[in-house]
Amino acid sequence: MRGAYIMVKKFDVTQKYSREILKIKNILQQLENGRVYEISGVRNDGYLATNVIQLKEIITELLYKIEYDKDSLNDEISKILDKIDL
Repeated sequence: MRGAYIMVKKFDVTQKYSREILKIKNILQQLENGRVYEISGVRNDGYLATNVIQLKEIITELLYKIEYDKDSLNDEISKILDKIDL
């Protein structure tokens, strides 16, 4: 087949940065469920603006980690646990 390319995954971003992605998914799920103070009246849900700011920060940090091949939260936790002598 002419012009067809086989894409080979270099590494699994979703797996490596699973905790960071899970944080984003959780905030989005809360927003989708209407879990914001302005709607629910529950202070623990946080304001919409606060949730948006958190999303921006987490996404910016995640993109930085990916672009510069920095450790994920999973990597950092593993390193800490490796230092603990059980």
